[in-house]
Amino acid sequence: MKSKHLFSILTGRATRTLLLLSLAGLLTGASMAADSPVSELLEKGIYSEESKGDLDAAMKLYEQVVSEAKSGQGVAAQAQYRLGVCYYKKKDFSHATEAFEKLLKDYPDQKDWVNRAREYLVGAAALAPAPWADGEELTLDIKFPTGFKLGTAIYTVKSGELDGHKTWRVGSRMFAGVQSFSQVEVDAESLKPLHSRWKHTLIGDVEATYTDSHAELKTAGKDGTKQLDLDGVIYDNEEAVQLMRRLPLEEHYKTSLRFLSSLAGTVVPVKLEVSGPEKVTVSAGTFDCYKVELNIRQTFWYSTDAHHYLVKFEANGVVAELATINQRKAGQPVSYQDSARSFSITAPPDWAFCGIDKPDKGSAAVLILDPEANGLCSLKVLSLEKLKSGERKSPRDWAQQLIADHSDEKDFKVRADSWKERAVAGHAGVSFIADYVEGKEKKIVYAVCAFDEANAAYLDLTTSATEFDSLKPKFEGIVDSYNSNK
Repeated sequence: MKSKHLFSILTGRATRTLLLLSLAGLLTGASMAADSPVSELLEKGIYSEESKGDLDAAMKLYEQVVSEAKSGQGVAAQAQYRLGVCYYKKKDFSHATEAFEKLLKDYPDQKDWVNRAREYLVGAAALAPAPWADGEELTLDIKFPTGFKLGTAIYTVKSGELDGHKTWRVGSRMFAGVQSFSQVEVDAESLKPLHSRWKHTLIGDVEATYTDSHAELKTAGKDGTKQLDLDGVIYDNEEAVQLMRRLPLEEHYKTSLRFLSSLAGTVVPVKLEVSGPEKVTVSAGTFDCYKVELNIRQTFWYSTDAHHYLVKFEANGVVAELATINQRKAGQPVSYQDSARSFSITAPPDWAFCGIDKPDKGSAAVLILDPEANGLCSLKVLSLEKLKSGERKSPRDWAQQLIADHSDEKDFKVRADSWKERAVAGHAGVSFIADYVEGKEKKIVYAVCAFDEANAAYLDLTTSATEFDSLKPKFEGIVDSYNSNK
């Protein structure tokens, strides 16, 4: 029903447009040669489409007009446009998109028809209403096929406004050995991208600003911008996960989409095909899912219910499975609890936690991710009994051993005046700050060690020298929030 409603809106717009075109064609027929074969073919096509309702016959005539008309001729552009409309009426959205995009490519000087085609292309994916709640957060565990957890993927959607546009702010935060984050501002109705930022700690950090005809890419640390001309509907790569939730998913559904990969600086065409439903069991539960296969060797499973949750995906040799579904309020801090080691900890709004699998049961580890991947915080909690006798003497003795473990870091050196005694969850602790070099970048580690009656806790922040001052107070607040119940 959702896709039908949207289709009705689009075809309604088409009908109004085509009625005007029919009148215009009758009133301005003198502008065409009365005996022009292609003009007569076009009129026959319009009659077949609008009066007889025979779309297949009309499409054959429109294709004949395009084939026989002279290069760049306006009558051919109109036929190409009407061909796209017919595909749309037949709900063949993939071929409709191809037809409109061919018009943009082959008849760029026919501005009226180009503009009409662009209007259709805004809704070319035939999007259903948004299935998510404002503030939704989906957390997926990233694993090897063996089941060993590598990291976390977090997808968020928030309502907003940008330059007078009602928007969705589509975000992702990922850790799987390396970090990445992205945020895309999209038009709330069409999901047309307006602005995006995508940062990968190994690849780069790029902002993209979209207009109707092009995208401007600005790479952090580099002068100037790169401009890419965009024809037809282009979505941002980092909204793909949520965009697929708004497609009219059903068995045998197929479509083609194009995504701008801002980090690569190129547009990637993607074909997808839907099968199912099939049952998928993950940590968050058992779901009936549609299986969405992309021709770029990625597969996604979306729930068949009204929410179309991303339940699972497979890509690049790893599997991600839905672990939790939350709805965050703006400004709400995020908390993490571990019942096995009996501790809890809280981070600022928009931060995230990533629990890490440990090979033994006597310890726990969690990564604490800042929103823009500017650093990496971690917490390790283990039984005091697991420490060596010399390490158990005091938090500082343990800290000295941890420092020794950093001996392979280039130019690693603790700041002599940085040692401080500090309480953690009401128990004795100590902190220090150290500097080192990674590649050509200066890095800083801020670490805290503490003991309670049963556990040893180690918290640290690792970040660049340029980001340290902004992250330091947030990290200290996280340390202050740590609570041990043993």
